[in-house]
Amino acid sequence: PRPGVFQRWFLYPPDKTPHFHPNETTLAWLHRTYPTLPPAQRPLECTLRPGEVLYFPDRWWHATLNLDTSVFISTFLG
Repeated sequence: PRPGVFQRWFLYPPDKTPHFHPNETTLAWLHRTYPTLPPAQRPLECTLRPGEVLYFPDRWWHATLNLDTSVFISTFLG
């Protein structure tokens, strides 16, 4: 069996407004908008694998792309 890869994450800090469109899927954004972004305007990225957890601070912009069947839990800590 192949090792599972769950989600690819795209993150922007609060002071950098991303070019995400609310009515566009992350996959559509990745194909249409992402390639046109200059390197300085691209997001921070990571890929979460089984058993990994990602924490990012409040007010960070984010988008996710499921690369495989996955389940996630999101919560706000305050």
